[in-house]
Parts: sequence; structure tokens; C-alpha cells
Amino acid sequence: MKSEYNIALIGDLNGAIEATLDLLTQRDFPVAKIFPLSEGESDNASVMFSGKPVDVLEIDGFDWQKIDIAFFFTDIETTNKWAPLASEHCVVIDNSGAFLSDENVPLIQVDVNETGFSSFSASNKISIPSSESAQLCLALKQLHQEIGLVRISVSSYQSVSVAGKAGVTTLAGETARLLNAKSIETKLFPQQTAFNVFPQVGEFNDDGHSLSEVRLVNEVRRLLNDPSILIASTQVVVPMFYGCAQSVHVQTHYPVDLEEVAQSLHHSEGITLVKSVCDYPSIITDVVGNDSVQIGRLRQDLCDASGLNLWICADNVYFGVASNAIKVAEKLIGSHI
Repeated sequence: MKSEYNIALIGDLNGAIEATLDLLTQRDFPVAKIFPLSEGESDNASVMFSGKPVDVLEIDGFDWQKIDIAFFFTDIETTNKWAPLASEHCVVIDNSGAFLSDENVPLIQVDVNETGFSSFSASNKISIPSSESAQLCLALKQLHQEIGLVRISVSSYQSVSVAGKAGVTTLAGETARLLNAKSIETKLFPQQTAFNVFPQVGEFNDDGHSLSEVRLVNEVRRLLNDPSILIASTQVVVPMFYGCAQSVHVQTHYPVDLEEVAQSLHHSEGITLVKSVCDYPSIITDVVGNDSVQIGRLRQDLCDASGLNLWICADNVYFGVASNAIKVAEKLIGSHI
């Protein structure tokens, strides 16, 4: 076991990578050297880590032999292009969903499902779930273990940072132009993001589902280790820069007392449940910029004695990507590499 580790990061330099570097410092991760990587020319010549600038390097021709852990915060195409090479020399922790159907690549979320650490060496790769799947599974794991869930219906209200820095820039630009009575042209998203909401994150398949909606269904079933759970997912883009809120309805195997549910959530690692049934967390005031998951508006369904409704909020970048990836890396260096 080493005392310090060389870390490579590829992805959104002004989003996931920046948040990961912040959390690596906050959590005192034993970093020897940091290698931020970019595919092609980058707008950023350097990034800050522990108060010092670190040069951004081109991934083409990069020497992976000097890396211990590589964080991939990229799209599926980029991950498929570079992760096989990287995994020949270091452990790849991937957030793209590229390996969801690969049985040799475990899907791991710390505090939810950690069984895959025993098998990652077959591929030298580990998948972490999407931010939507991560906050949902953390919120529901204890309920599923103690009570049992038959069905989950979730509407995820995604900020534009689901598309990274480009999404944030798009919303800011559209807002400024519209407030100045100027026209806009939609490119990154299928519709105008400013002053608008629309139920589409990514392209639809022939059945009308998006890849991210299908991904959530598959990831939640795997992480909760229950392929029989019925899951309905709708993902909506809202005009916010960061954060993800979810309106969730679950059906349990039998009617449960609300206090029993509240106690289960209070005992869940990484979860904060607001005290009053009439209270709820806000993306802006409660979760953006940190790695907490907060739940509010916990209430029983009006028409189904086995139904529960709740509101879940988290920062899709700090919690959904950076914190989950680092927690996996911490477990790796603690016992496995």
C-alpha cells in the first residue's frame, strides 16, 4: 500500500474536475501528483489544487503508467476511447455509464452497494452511478432493506450542469440575450433553457425514453440488488445552474407508519431529513456547493396506504459525481490497492 497516489482526471474542467479537486483537498486524500487531462486543446491552461496551479495536459500520448487512479467524468464515447488504455496501468473510476452492461465492471456507490470491490481487478475499472441514481439510491436504500419497495416513480428536475460547463454557459447566455430582447438559437439542448422547463435529457430511443432515464432504472435495480423493483423515471431540465431535485413516490410491500419511515431515514448514512412534514430542502440554500443529500415533504399517499411521497435534493456535481468518485477511491486505497 502506498502512502500517496498519482491521480488523473479527465472531463469538465470547470465542473466535475474542479469540484473533485476541492473535495480531494477537503477530505485530505493522499495525493502525490495531480494530472488534469483534456482531449484536444483546452480553454484552461491550468486548474487550482491546494492553492496552486496545475497544468492541464493533453490526453493524447499521455503516459498512464505513472497513474494509480484515473477519474473519468466524460461522455460514453470519450470513455470508450481512452479508458481501455488507462485501465492497463491504473484503476479507472468512470461516471459515464459506458460499462453498465459489462459484467466485469462493478457498479459501486459507497454506503449503498460496496460488494464490487472484490471483483474490480478483472477489468481494473469501476463504474459509479449517475447523479440522479446516486441520490435516489442513498435515500431509499434503508427503506428498501427494512421495509421493501415494490415500485419507485421518480421525476428528476435537472439543472443545466447535466451538460457540464457548456450547459451553464448556455443558460447564462440565453438569459442575458432574452433579458436584452435579443433572439437565441438552441444548440446544446433540444429547447430554450432560460425561463423554460422540458422533459428531455439527451436523445430519445424508439420507445420515447432517454438514455439517462433507462440508465437510472438499470442502476437503481443493480445498486439496490433487486431486479424486480418496478421503476418509472422522467427527467426534466430546469433553468438552474447546479443541483438536482427529485419528486419521488414509492410503494412498499405493506402499509407503514410514517414515524417508522422517518426513523429509517434518520439512520441512513449521508442523509439529512428535515424535521417537519411541511418543510423541505432547497437546491439553492441547502445543497449546492456541498456533498449532502437532503429529504423533505415526507408524507403518506392520499390514495394508497402503502404509498409514500418525498422530495430529495442534492448537488449533481459535488455529491453526484465528485463525492461518490472520491469515496470509491478512498475505499480502494484503504483495502484494495
